[in-house]
Amino acid sequence: MESDLSRYHQIDYRDRWRFDANGSRRLTLRMIHVRLKSLPLDSAVAIVEGSGGWTLEHYLTAQLWEVQTGEPHPAKPKHEKAIDPQVAQARKAALIRKREREAAIAEGRIT
Repeated sequence: MESDLSRYHQIDYRDRWRFDANGSRRLTLRMIHVRLKSLPLDSAVAIVEGSGGWTLEHYLTAQLWEVQTGEPHPAKPKHEKAIDPQVAQARKAALIRKREREAAIAEGRIT
């Protein structure tokens, strides 16, 4: 957390125990909370919380790869929740329809 506050917000965590001229803390818990909520997915805090450093674009690209190959993406974070059986069945059906459509295009039945 301290490294992320420093890296992304140029905040010295030790300011939590320092006071300004008016006697107010230089860094409050609220200030920390607000900044931690806005950290990017590749921050240390986000990775520890389980995002694996993957952005939405990473997941979408991995799903495209999985649809094309029919195999799970090898680099996908292992902590991901299990896929709902209905979703898995729908994906498999979509893959079958895609292959049938590609075959029909190749045979000239669809232009």
